[in-house]
Amino acid sequence: MQRSEDRIDMKVTALLVGNQDKLGVETGVTADLSSRGVRVMAMTQRRLGETILVAIPGFHFTAAARVAYCQPMGDGRFGIGLEFVAGSEPLEMTALATALHFTHAPVPRNNAAD
Repeated sequence: MQRSEDRIDMKVTALLVGNQDKLGVETGVTADLSSRGVRVMAMTQRRLGETILVAIPGFHFTAAARVAYCQPMGDGRFGIGLEFVAGSEPLEMTALATALHFTHAPVPRNNAAD
């Protein structure tokens, strides 16, 4: 299946709020993201179609998201596909691409001291 939009491979902290109509916060790690959704690795299984709140604090981003899939990873974690709910502010991909560039950029060296 071809995605309608490219995803960016990025591992950052994500907060998942709510689970089966219960209030609670779980910390997960993103695997990849796009302006329409995110794949998060987390310890708690999620119900398909459930709507939760997802926050990516490093990008000051919070949105309601629908659980599109939840796959056991075999190591106790679940790969959770979250689709941002219509009406949520889209995730700013330019900011993500910039952050990705700087997190992988080489550290400048001061050659004058060499």
